[in-house]
Amino acid sequence: MENPTPPPPPPQNVHLQRLLDANDEFPVEVLESGVKQGAALLQEFGDSMSRKSHISRDAAQWLTQIENLRKQAVKGRTVIGVVGNTGAGKSSVINAMLDEERLVPTNCMRACTAVVTEISWNDSDDPDLRYRAQIEFIKEEDWAKELAVLFKDLIDQSGEVSRDCTNADSDAGIAYAKIKAVYPRLTKEMIAESSVEQLLRHSDVRAVLGTTKTIEQDESGPFYKHLQLYVDSKEKVSNEEGESQKKGKSAKKMEYWPLIRVVKIYTKSAALSTGAVVVDLPGVQDSNSARAAVAEGYMKQCTGLWIVAPINRAVDDKAAKNLLGQQFKRQMKYDGTYANVTFICSKTDDISITEAADTLGLDEQIQESYGEAQDLRYEIQKLEKEADELLKTREMYTDIIDDTSTQLEQWRDLEDKLEAGNPVYAPREKKRKRTKDHKRRNRDLFDSQDLDFDSDDASDDESDNEDDVQELPLTAEQISTKLEQLKDQRSEAKRQKEDIIDKRKAMSKRLKEAKARLAELKSEMSAVCIEGRNKYSKKAIQQDFAAGIKELDQEMAIEEDEANFDPEVDLRDYDQVATSLPVFCVSSRAYQKLSGRLEKDSAVSGFTTVEQTEVPQLQDHCRKLTESGRIASARAFLNQLSQLFNSLALWSADTGNGTFMSAAQREARATFLEGQLKKLEQNLTEALNDCVGETGKNFEESICEQYPAAIANAASHAGPTRMRWGAHRLEGGYHWSTYKAIVRRDGVAEPLLKHLSGGWERAFQRRLPIILNEFTSRASRLLHDFHKVVETEARLQGVGFAGMGMLAQQLNSYSQSFRNAAGQMVNVITEMQRTANREFTPVIKDHLLPAYETCTNERGTGSFARMKHAMGSYIAAEQNTMFRHATDTVKKHLDSICQTVHDQMGKQTMYVLQAMRRDY
Repeated sequence: MENPTPPPPPPQNVHLQRLLDANDEFPVEVLESGVKQGAALLQEFGDSMSRKSHISRDAAQWLTQIENLRKQAVKGRTVIGVVGNTGAGKSSVINAMLDEERLVPTNCMRACTAVVTEISWNDSDDPDLRYRAQIEFIKEEDWAKELAVLFKDLIDQSGEVSRDCTNADSDAGIAYAKIKAVYPRLTKEMIAESSVEQLLRHSDVRAVLGTTKTIEQDESGPFYKHLQLYVDSKEKVSNEEGESQKKGKSAKKMEYWPLIRVVKIYTKSAALSTGAVVVDLPGVQDSNSARAAVAEGYMKQCTGLWIVAPINRAVDDKAAKNLLGQQFKRQMKYDGTYANVTFICSKTDDISITEAADTLGLDEQIQESYGEAQDLRYEIQKLEKEADELLKTREMYTDIIDDTSTQLEQWRDLEDKLEAGNPVYAPREKKRKRTKDHKRRNRDLFDSQDLDFDSDDASDDESDNEDDVQELPLTAEQISTKLEQLKDQRSEAKRQKEDIIDKRKAMSKRLKEAKARLAELKSEMSAVCIEGRNKYSKKAIQQDFAAGIKELDQEMAIEEDEANFDPEVDLRDYDQVATSLPVFCVSSRAYQKLSGRLEKDSAVSGFTTVEQTEVPQLQDHCRKLTESGRIASARAFLNQLSQLFNSLALWSADTGNGTFMSAAQREARATFLEGQLKKLEQNLTEALNDCVGETGKNFEESICEQYPAAIANAASHAGPTRMRWGAHRLEGGYHWSTYKAIVRRDGVAEPLLKHLSGGWERAFQRRLPIILNEFTSRASRLLHDFHKVVETEARLQGVGFAGMGMLAQQLNSYSQSFRNAAGQMVNVITEMQRTANREFTPVIKDHLLPAYETCTNERGTGSFARMKHAMGSYIAAEQNTMFRHATDTVKKHLDSICQTVHDQMGKQTMYVLQAMRRDY
């Protein structure tokens, strides 16, 4: 179609093509800069076309494409889940990585599951909104469901609050803590007499359920305090009713943490600037189904998974090998997240030099420092002892100076009175007890002086017995002699005191130097031991991690085909698995201190630079995790941008096509192109159908064909599992309270998932990417074949296309768009399969609900036996049905994945065909 006076053509895309060249590995920042410039060009060109849209019927269509492409110029999210047991230091690690002293809220209480906390980049440029948070509360129906569970945990068979409520680790203790947190004024008796409906009617509770609270601050301190008002448990619930009132304390206020669904924090942390979203996942075994669903939802989105464990337990407890339990490991296997695990050893500053040196064989490395440190310790002890002696001596001289000063005043008064003509007598000195040591010190100090220092002491005893002897008046000469003697004594005491002060200053300086040097040596030895333990721990954890995967691989291989299982044959390269596991040994406390925070804390020994804490390396790792997604997103945008600009150039340029052709030739060319395009469409559709067929065949062979054996295996295990639950505790059975907790929480057996896990991983992690890659390669070949046919026909007709070179360039964009679509398809399928593999458990739970309800309602004598009988009977009757229903449900999800592949890749195929019809 001819275009009357088209708008100016878009800019040349030479630079775009260079950015898209697969041979050039540009940094992601360069690609994103290209995206930013491309978005600006689209805005500029779109505005220009809008002003001239009246001159072309195609303008509206181009403007729509431009706007759709502009919307894709946004950064994606890379979700990183952080998991770890209580006390692992997760919050401290996250805060340090965010370069904040305190930002992430602490756990509510030791025995309760904390809320899910999401931390992401804050896009706001308003300085008053530097820190933002959204606190989402659960809905009324969610709280009603949890209250029902809490009441069953808390109320015993007599209808009273269970005595176990005093045990914070018990189900009753956790239930009591949650109810008392939200309803602090209720006594045990009031709780026992309440109902779910009554508690839901409380106005304070109704005011927050289903709402979202927003917090906005310009500084982290006030932000953290405000946030803690909602998420923190302010104090342990008193076990004695009325204790607070007896002590005169004000009544406790309502706490909100049991009602929170999720907390979302937005901050300007550099570690999050590239799109990383860190999610503190406290677990999915929460009695609150809404919070458990949130945690499960994030697990399905996770691109990376960080496991935090204290370093002094990580190796000894085989944390990497046994991370978070067998069920959690199997779920990671299903989700395909094993390759995305990062292990973080926390609290590396917690170290004993003696133990570490002995255990790790570091004695030789610290021998010299240790010897010098020992010498310094002896010297410090000696100096401190001498300093103490000097201090006592200085105090003695102070006393002497005070005494002589007092006597001087007395004798001067006598001298004045004598000069006035009054007779005066020697003052009767106040008797003082002097220890032998004190007298010895005086003699030692004044032996060099010809002073009668002890004369007073010698005469004391005599004067005691001569009170009745008549005293003689003093003469002027006697008074003068005494005054001179006292002056000499005081001067000598001052001189001696000054000498001691100088000695103590020099000694204090040396003592300070010795202690500083000792601290340096201790820090050096700590650094050696910390580095040695870090190296050892990293290697050990990597090996344990690989061993854990190997065990799971072997377990699945045995489940699939025990007869042909060979334990001597490795199912994958486990050395490579070990070395590929990122392990960081971090000290959050040392990093915070070296960064100028934690001002009230002392320096952390063993660290002199922030790099030694490995927190900066963890921050870089966090940013790097986003790179693959950012590169893929940027390249996809730039590829579509190049394709759009080429199409616009072809549309707007006067190529001369058809200028020297007759009407018949132009019609023949159009007919030929349309025929080739229809043939291309048929070929691409056939390729797509083959891709979808291979996907379905892959699911059938890897998963569905395993259903009968899996169902039989699960059914065969259901009975023994039920028997094991109810067996005597010495035989591996559960205590009645544990058994009751399992049925209250809808506990489900694992044999079905265990049997299918190997085939599931093979289908989604190994074969599906190959199938999609084969389709993109085939589509690319079909596109190039089409172009060659068109180009050959043009030459044969002697017509040629002036834009043929640009069309050839477009082929690369079309091919790349298929590859990009396939990459996006993998991400979509990953999230869909994570949803699908989680459908087994809910279906089985729904089937067992009647049995669970029967068991939880049992009370009184013989209730445990009745619970076991009810559960056993129901499982025996329903096991085949519920397992078959579970597999049928998941089969529907697999069919949905096949349909999604067909729809999404079909949509991409039609987009390319439409673009080619327009361009050619």
